[in-house]
Amino acid sequence: MKIEQFRQSRADDLITAAKIIESVFSGSILTTPIYIAAEELRKGAPFLKDGTTNNDLWGYEICDLKIPVDTTKHMRPKGINHKNVELILNMKLVANYKNWNDLNDPLIDLNFNAVIRGIGVQPHYFCFHIDKHDPSKEATEPHPTYHLQIASNPLDEDEFQYGNTLFLDTPRIVHHPVDLILGIGLLTSNFFPFAFDNIMDDGYFSSIYKVYQDKILKPYYHTIASNWSYDIANICWSKQHLCPTII
Repeated sequence: MKIEQFRQSRADDLITAAKIIESVFSGSILTTPIYIAAEELRKGAPFLKDGTTNNDLWGYEICDLKIPVDTTKHMRPKGINHKNVELILNMKLVANYKNWNDLNDPLIDLNFNAVIRGIGVQPHYFCFHIDKHDPSKEATEPHPTYHLQIASNPLDEDEFQYGNTLFLDTPRIVHHPVDLILGIGLLTSNFFPFAFDNIMDDGYFSSIYKVYQDKILKPYYHTIASNWSYDIANICWSKQHLCPTII
């Protein structure tokens, strides 16, 4: 498949994601950021952080995609409920299409930022991101290439009110990479499980979701598993229990 066709296919997948989100959430989510990303993807190769690009690259950026939050049972402080909580996703992905069909890392750059904002007497935030670390850069602590990291200060304000929370730069928790398709599963399964079930009940979307698991998750987990030799016939654990978003 030529790169132009490949980008078109990935853009079509984004449009499919937007339409299923619109259907499941009855049009209450503004999916314009996804349509803009699809159009950006079709136009051509994105730029890397150093300003360079080449024709083998594909990618997109999602800006301020807002998703309602329904998992507020144990939320603190009290006085905040699902009616005044929302999740805001900003992400950027750059990948090399030549690595799409093998066990190489398909992504070159990833930044997946989620901010959960609840409005009480004042705004309260819970934030996390999944990104890709450049292994060529030195680090003073273990720094997984792909990791999830918790944050609390979405705008990095010096005068941010942390309350009684102690915030550190660690831990960086090992996590598989995600694009928007896999990210929809990650976010809805954690913050709106009813929507996750409905999204995965859509046969067309679930088939696309499986493709992205095969192209993005499979190389990641196979690489980790290669540290050991094992007989797959002796696997006893349920993969759905270990990772409920696996389908």
